[in-house]
Amino acid sequence: MIDSEMRVDVNAVDWMEVLPFYIQDAKMLSGRWGACPFCSGEDTFRIVWRRKSDGNTGWYCAKCGTGGNPVAVIHEVTGKPYGEIYYELREKRYNQGKAPTTFHPVVSARSEMSPEQKRKILRATWDRGVSITEDSPVWKYLSRRVPGLKIEWLGPDVRYHPGLSFKSHDGKDEGKFPVFLQRLVGAGDKVARTLQRCYLTPDGEKVPFLNGKGKSAAKKQMSSPDGPAGGSTRLNNAVSRTLALTEGAETGYAVVAKFENRIEVRSLLDCGNLARADIDWSNYDRVIIFADRDREQERRGVSGNGSTTGATKVRPGEFHAGILAKQLQAIGKRVTVIASVVEGVDFCDIWSLQYARRAEVSASRARVKSRSGRSGTSKELQGGNSQLSSLRAQGGGYSTPGQTVAA
Repeated sequence: MIDSEMRVDVNAVDWMEVLPFYIQDAKMLSGRWGACPFCSGEDTFRIVWRRKSDGNTGWYCAKCGTGGNPVAVIHEVTGKPYGEIYYELREKRYNQGKAPTTFHPVVSARSEMSPEQKRKILRATWDRGVSITEDSPVWKYLSRRVPGLKIEWLGPDVRYHPGLSFKSHDGKDEGKFPVFLQRLVGAGDKVARTLQRCYLTPDGEKVPFLNGKGKSAAKKQMSSPDGPAGGSTRLNNAVSRTLALTEGAETGYAVVAKFENRIEVRSLLDCGNLARADIDWSNYDRVIIFADRDREQERRGVSGNGSTTGATKVRPGEFHAGILAKQLQAIGKRVTVIASVVEGVDFCDIWSLQYARRAEVSASRARVKSRSGRSGTSKELQGGNSQLSSLRAQGGGYSTPGQTVAA
């Protein structure tokens, strides 16, 4: 494949020779299954050296459901801009003579514990968690992140843990910190499939630690026998025949706040787990899926044995939401997929904007009433209503392909 802008034939690159200039990771370079640099998959990713189908080198992740050429892997692991990578490939100045970057997985490698030992640790961690109170760091975090959320709406699968140890990507013990615990449960389960931890400061901010790629390391999934395996976190205590699904808990709580706890909301950690959602669908007539608008990734029809059927550009959040939507429609459910129109902006961000504008409109009405004793006639109020109507007309910054949801 020749990149039209950079004029580099990536298929002509001897990747077995070139990739070690950029990445230092024996397991990845061996072509064995291992941790994915793009998601939280622990043993789902591998480099496919010189595929049998076309002789080219690529990569595949069973959790992401995507694949591509090694340029994307270099970009993700090293943080180098694509333009710089293509320049070095074209000029054969691989990594400019610098030392290769050590790959640090998003999650630490699985320990050599038995499945029952892992389940025991999960149970003990959850049992030591307590209900979220207004003076807890968890509520400080949630109430700051999600305006309009009420503590009495919180569901049974979230707790506050007073202190869990935080280990950085290089194994350093940074001490104990308060944790927002989320329990992921599958249909018919009585125990957690895994726990998601969000480490916080006592003031309710995310801990400032970064992972090996310079991104926030505040969120960590606990090791479990089978991973999340489609498990979900029931975020609120509403019971309804309509179910809203999100990837992250913060986005889910924004939905809870927008609908004022009138519909049930569950989160599933990431888009790969969303597509595998294991929920008792008989409890619901309608499902609303809030899809994250991720950056585009190249997806190849690559199977585990290295065969390929071509490549397309997809946004993982929307792609996996579509997979689940088709499954639900096949069993007779009414499904709405709501996708952000701005890359990197999720519904939590949109809800914060909506909430602020609602507050502006309310303040305008209050000022009008205080001056005239009546409402609905001033230009100030009309302007505020116009802004809110415009926001609603735009779907609150979201597009709803094929269907719409009332604001």
